[in-house]
Amino acid sequence: MEVREESKELLTYRDTFDWRLYLAGLTLTTSRSGKRARVAVTTQDERVVDSLVPKVPLFASDLPPGPASEILQLTAGHRRLFPRARAEWNSTLVAILNEERKTVLRLLLREGEVRPINGEDIIPLLPRLQFLPLKGYRSEEKKVTSFLRKTFDLKRENRTELAVVYDAVGQTPGDCTSSFHLALDPEIPAAKAAKLIHHTLLQSMLANREGVTRNWDTEFLHDFRVAVRRTRSALTQLKGVFPDADVDHFSEEFRWLGARTGPTRDFDVYLLKIPAYREALHPGAREDLEPLVRLLLNKRKVEHRRLRRCLGSKRFNRLVEDWRAFLEAPDAPDSDLPNARRPIREVASERIWKAFNKVLRRGGKIGRKASAKALHRIRIDCKKLRYLITFFRSLYPAEALNPFIKELKRLQDHLGNFNDLQVQREALRSFAEEMMATEAGPPATLLAMGQLMGQLEGQQIQERESFHQHFGQFSRPKNQQRFRELFGPNPGDGSSPSTAEESS
Repeated sequence: MEVREESKELLTYRDTFDWRLYLAGLTLTTSRSGKRARVAVTTQDERVVDSLVPKVPLFASDLPPGPASEILQLTAGHRRLFPRARAEWNSTLVAILNEERKTVLRLLLREGEVRPINGEDIIPLLPRLQFLPLKGYRSEEKKVTSFLRKTFDLKRENRTELAVVYDAVGQTPGDCTSSFHLALDPEIPAAKAAKLIHHTLLQSMLANREGVTRNWDTEFLHDFRVAVRRTRSALTQLKGVFPDADVDHFSEEFRWLGARTGPTRDFDVYLLKIPAYREALHPGAREDLEPLVRLLLNKRKVEHRRLRRCLGSKRFNRLVEDWRAFLEAPDAPDSDLPNARRPIREVASERIWKAFNKVLRRGGKIGRKASAKALHRIRIDCKKLRYLITFFRSLYPAEALNPFIKELKRLQDHLGNFNDLQVQREALRSFAEEMMATEAGPPATLLAMGQLMGQLEGQQIQERESFHQHFGQFSRPKNQQRFRELFGPNPGDGSSPSTAEESS
């Protein structure tokens, strides 16, 4: 015996630009439910949480408080939720009954068709049959499933429904990511490896350009700027692989590009800090920050217009064309550049070793009362070291490298936090002075900003102490020895962290 329940769904599958939901094992769908939108999140263990909202959310933060909002905000963060595919599913739920008319097994039959977001083609999907077993009826379940498999020659589908949908429309989850991934052959010439690195970074820039210009979410500009900074770092850190004239020219052009993207990103950061600023104030004073928010939004709008003009300018397009042509040009076989034809593993190890020593020397000179400028310099040194390790991590065993990366990241976090707090304090002071001069901020707003500046200064003191604590761990002899084994010169050659040649 069987009882049927039939239903029809029109689903839009959504994810972030960098596939955060898919990579976390989550499926996000939206559909219409009367005059409202249904947002459903399916977890890796097939638990479904949903929410009815007035309209389809663009961001996780658009959802009302609840389990769906919590899951999405934790995974998607500030990223926009883009539609990836649309599907129409006809579902039939069948209950298999025994002679006593008790349900012993449920079967869910799904038949559907899918279409790309920006296409008209309708792509039929193979029917999907899911067995939904019930406790206490294991033997009945085996009989039914065996009969169905033999009768209809059913094949096991190891892909999830989401994977089937994305395959059908030609979507490749994970094809765009903010992380740097490049597997290098340790024996290829350093010049060739450097070009592969720069190709990867250029692709990241171009992949994020549209999101920057169209203002989709703040992470597009963040990832664009990271690719620009990494490009400049690779140009200047990998010495002797490209002609000096080309290094100087392109380094200057990417410096120009980085400077043009900076102001918009600064205002993004300030605006992203507003919820934390509000939380730090007394509940009655939180609304006093609204004049500051309006000021930041207006300034950000002006800077974004300038950034759009920059990314559409002749200079930017010429930079992209010239850079691509340089990277695709064949290497001169008779190059006299000292490192161009050496194996990349040798060159990478030398550069990382010297960058590590520079961090040790500079960090060891920083006392408890060191200036913010001194801490900023060591932060830049750590960032350069981290970039080098990021570029070449495929050349070294992960089990040996990962603990060191973890410690370096922890050290960077404290230095980055200290620097961010310094920048925020200075920015709040500047905005307060501007608001006083233009009478754009009432006294309550200026008082709230003053309270925030005092709190930020206290947080800076804590971060300074944390830096000293973690630098001591980072620079301990055991860590230096581990680093030497990975990147250092041959033991016994007289070189050590305290005597190795420093190179910027």
